[in-house]
Amino acid sequence: MMNKVLTSLNTFFFVILSVSIIFSLFSIPKLDVEETKSTRVNFYEVMQQEEKSLKTYPSNKKLKKEANSTYENNDKREIDNISKIPKFEINKSHLKNEISKIKLSRERKDILRVSTIIQNRISSIWIKPNSLSDTLSAKVLINLAPSGEILNFIMTEPSTNKSFNDSILSAMNKLSFFEEILVLERKLFEENFRNFKLVFKSSGEID
Repeated sequence: MMNKVLTSLNTFFFVILSVSIIFSLFSIPKLDVEETKSTRVNFYEVMQQEEKSLKTYPSNKKLKKEANSTYENNDKREIDNISKIPKFEINKSHLKNEISKIKLSRERKDILRVSTIIQNRISSIWIKPNSLSDTLSAKVLINLAPSGEILNFIMTEPSTNKSFNDSILSAMNKLSFFEEILVLERKLFEENFRNFKLVFKSSGEID
């Protein structure tokens, strides 16, 4: 009995499945597929269109020419602007005067520097007498060689105090040359240090 029931159920399901499959087949819509159409390309026309499009753009030569002309115009404008700047005339005589002033200023500094060094060197070895009641001074003329060597010296204006005069001569005898002279130009040496005077004062100063 049970087998008959199962068989009948299987038959029933099979029939339903068959009916559903048939129904689904008929319900699928029909798709209209058109035949593939071939497209023909005219390469000659394409090439002509490309040539036309290229003609619409300026060539590289034309671009370079325009760029060069732009730069030239800018250069001309700059030159024109520079030419419009007012020119200042240089007064040659005034310039020479200024240069000579600078040179003289430098020469004075050199003379003063060497003179100060010489005075300090003599002062460092000069032993002045202790008991000097009066204000004394004495002048010494010194003759130098271009090498700085002391060729000669003489007291042209001695003081009234012999010990004071002797102390000056003693200090001068201890010196043989001034190497500071070597840094000077020959012209400055001849004009200022070939023969020069020093003033010795009882206060200890040397001018």
